[in-house]
Amino acid sequence: MGTKVGQDVPQSAVRSVDAAVDDLELLAGTLLFEGLSTTELEVLRPAIRSRSFARDAYVFREGDPGSHLYVVVRGRVKIARFSVGGGEVVFALVGPGEMFGELSLFAPDGERTADAQALEPARCLAVNRDAVVSLLLGHPDVLFKMISWLTAYIRRKDAAIAEAAFLDIPARVGLKLVELAQSKGNRVSGGVLIDVPLSQRTLAGMVGASRENVNRALNRFVALGFIRKSRGRITVLQPDQLRRRGLARM
Repeated sequence: MGTKVGQDVPQSAVRSVDAAVDDLELLAGTLLFEGLSTTELEVLRPAIRSRSFARDAYVFREGDPGSHLYVVVRGRVKIARFSVGGGEVVFALVGPGEMFGELSLFAPDGERTADAQALEPARCLAVNRDAVVSLLLGHPDVLFKMISWLTAYIRRKDAAIAEAAFLDIPARVGLKLVELAQSKGNRVSGGVLIDVPLSQRTLAGMVGASRENVNRALNRFVALGFIRKSRGRITVLQPDQLRRRGLARM
């Protein structure tokens, strides 16, 4: 798989395309910087760079220096890593207003532990690590929020490991679809549309299963009327039934 490199884009050119809010307003709306005003975030402005990525381009690769925190402006980014045997483990799908690469904030000489790849054309803000750390040290409440957030992230990873150990594949797929509907869904007629590009390969990487087994589980859920599939998108029709299918195997 070849690596495509994202390009730095002049701010004037970006705004002519996106008509986006000010960079600091976007940062102020993230979970990490929630509660800080754009005036307080002004110290970050010189440390912000805008980068655009084509579909399938890598924002960074596993082993790259962890020098920046990223915020998605538009598009979707997949955080994943590949095993020696070529299998993919997907940790997260990140969309507009969400951050990634935050683990590097606490590892001055650390390397990226996963790949970040654009699922669709994307634009991100890259914020220099040193500037973010300096801001956090000046706002202990925000630093504590960051630590709490990372703790919750570790707990979610522990839960995912437990699910892989104790649940069968249909149960894991069902619970993951419910989670995605809650976090990435838009309500439509009859259900909730998971509003992210979700290939069978990506879903398989999220639940630790083969694409073939995930496909069988999805087709079974379609037959039962739990979900609807259309043009690469999944609509959850009966989340309670999917949740019950998962919890019954715990």
